[in-house]
Amino acid sequence: MEDHLVRFGERLGADYVEIRREETRGTVLEMKNGMLEKAISASDVGYAIRVLASGRWGFSSANREDRAALEGAVAAAVRCARSASSAPGEEITLPEMEGAKGRVEWKARRDPEDMDMEGKHSILAEVDGAVRDNGDVRVFTGAYSDGLRHVRVVSSLGMEVESTVVRTVIQGMVVGSRGGRMAQYRFRIGGTRGLELFDEEEPVEKGREASEAVSRILDARAAPAGRFPVVADPALTGVFIHEALGHGVEGDIVSSGGSVFTGRLGDEVASPLVSVYDDPTWEGAFGSFPFDDEGLPARKKTIIERGVLRGYILNMESARKLGLEPNGGARAESYSYSPQVRMSNTYIAGGDMTFEELLEDIKLGVYAKGTRGGQVDTARGTFQFGAQEAFLIEDGELGMPLRDVALAGSILDILKNIDGLGSDLRLGDPGFCGKGGQMVPVGDGGPHIRIKEAVVGGTGGGE
Repeated sequence: MEDHLVRFGERLGADYVEIRREETRGTVLEMKNGMLEKAISASDVGYAIRVLASGRWGFSSANREDRAALEGAVAAAVRCARSASSAPGEEITLPEMEGAKGRVEWKARRDPEDMDMEGKHSILAEVDGAVRDNGDVRVFTGAYSDGLRHVRVVSSLGMEVESTVVRTVIQGMVVGSRGGRMAQYRFRIGGTRGLELFDEEEPVEKGREASEAVSRILDARAAPAGRFPVVADPALTGVFIHEALGHGVEGDIVSSGGSVFTGRLGDEVASPLVSVYDDPTWEGAFGSFPFDDEGLPARKKTIIERGVLRGYILNMESARKLGLEPNGGARAESYSYSPQVRMSNTYIAGGDMTFEELLEDIKLGVYAKGTRGGQVDTARGTFQFGAQEAFLIEDGELGMPLRDVALAGSILDILKNIDGLGSDLRLGDPGFCGKGGQMVPVGDGGPHIRIKEAVVGGTGGGE
């Protein structure tokens, strides 16, 4: 069917036709304070149809598989492109390239489809019980989901690829209070794997650690404000590199001039210690995939090498605009959406220092862990993040817990101020990245890093 639709679109005058068929099925459960609030199993099949005609994109989607309906969707996409051709702007062209062919299936060792809904509920219920065993906890909201995504991409460039990926995830938000104070802590375990994921990272233990973190935060003192050395854990390192750097090297943002990294390939933008990669081939990681949603094979991308900007994350269109080679960076949330330039698993490479060595030269500083959100301006090159948990560093040793720690500053300044890298590279908790109204699964991480000076926001260090 996909080959027929490509030929049909070409007969209608499209210069490029891309058909993406997606089949998904999965399970979602949600629980709040021991009560199961949602338990759903669902499946879906649909087609994403994208064409290039008269120098403009046209897009349509359909969730029916009969030929007449799909031909109608192709015709609608062509009409959309021609209608857009009257708008001002540069004509869109694609690079000349050879279409990929292949089929990949990432099988789960413990397939979630082999466990019934009751078994999945029991996993979530066990986590709920462990979390709420802590007397400080007032609310626990947990969720479990698994899903299989089967994708076939066929295009007029000769692409003919097919992939099957399973993702499994469990997550929770813990809210606690004591003496008029409130605190919260979130956690997530996930990957492109099945239930074997929970053999490697135990959900009950992860939930218990989150509840203990809430108790520490309730005991914490307010953070000092000013410029301090900062040590960031792998989770916060990952979020920083994803948000502050990753979005700034996405090809669509770069080619539009909306990034501080536009036109800077070959420039030194970070400490010589720093190398950064985006790697959708990382086995089992949440943001991994075999082929992108334009049908290009996934590949590891070097973004920064020893402080020097070496590459961007690119789809076909942005690669053409920038005069570079596409590198498999196009992703879509579902068949209802056109692909955009997106990250996969983005991380800072590890170094050779122990955690103790990162701390030992710091007279007064902050150890920050995880993130509770923030803001990034890729054009101005600025950021602000809040840490989930933090501790004072005094004379090379961890001290009292701190609350309300926020980090802010210039992306380039922070990258150049990294003066220590731990040997403990790992990805942090998996996430979902939003852009242009779409959400896709991603990973991010790094080792513990030391920043010789960063702006720390707090309320002054009182009780």
